[in-house]
Amino acid sequence: MLISLIMSLVSSDDLLLGFVAVIAYLIAICGAIVLHELAHGLVAYWNGDYTAKAAGRLTLNPVKHFDLIGFLMLAVIGFGWAKPVPIDSRNFRDYKKGMITVSLAGVICNFLQAFLATAFIAILAAIVGDTIVFESKNAGYYFTQFFVMLLSYSATVNLTLMAFNLIPIFPLDGFRVVETLAKPYNKYVEFNYRYGQLLLLGLLILGNVLGRFSPYLDILGLYMNAVRDAMLKLFSLILGG
Repeated sequence: MLISLIMSLVSSDDLLLGFVAVIAYLIAICGAIVLHELAHGLVAYWNGDYTAKAAGRLTLNPVKHFDLIGFLMLAVIGFGWAKPVPIDSRNFRDYKKGMITVSLAGVICNFLQAFLATAFIAILAAIVGDTIVFESKNAGYYFTQFFVMLLSYSATVNLTLMAFNLIPIFPLDGFRVVETLAKPYNKYVEFNYRYGQLLLLGLLILGNVLGRFSPYLDILGLYMNAVRDAMLKLFSLILGG
């Protein structure tokens, strides 16, 4: 996604608008992944684990959450991740409750961000209509375009990140829920400990490569698009769109 935006910026007749789109996308990504990790740390703190707080990770400072590989994945395939917040489940007052709530905190945060972004778009459309006419491409025009693109990217990026993290493959949040409910022993969990990261990497690479030949060969992409589209339809129903 980022690469395609930069390429469109290079070939665009309106370089400033292309630059605005890139900035809006980067801010949306930053907000999605930083708040995702912050949510994990805060809920862990509320469950009795102060590890993230001691590590200085209960902050909105994106530098504290930046992960180089996650950013590169973002540039190549359109989504990425931040540096995981350190959590010590031994400190939870209730282990099962703590693990499940902490694991789901990030995806719930992404869901709420996407819903709020969609709600703001609906409110803006209700106030000024679907289109805003400007006599010239002045500062107001570019600011409006930036604001609308930021909300739109925020909705799609957060839903994509939510769908990705719900996949029950190690080390994603969906796996942590399965792992907690499956204790003390489960062959699927043991398999993921050994091969989960390789399986996930394989799905990402195969999806990106095969998807260039046909979108129907990108199983991971089809899943995330289906979740994102379903959530956007749900938001539309809730907001009366």
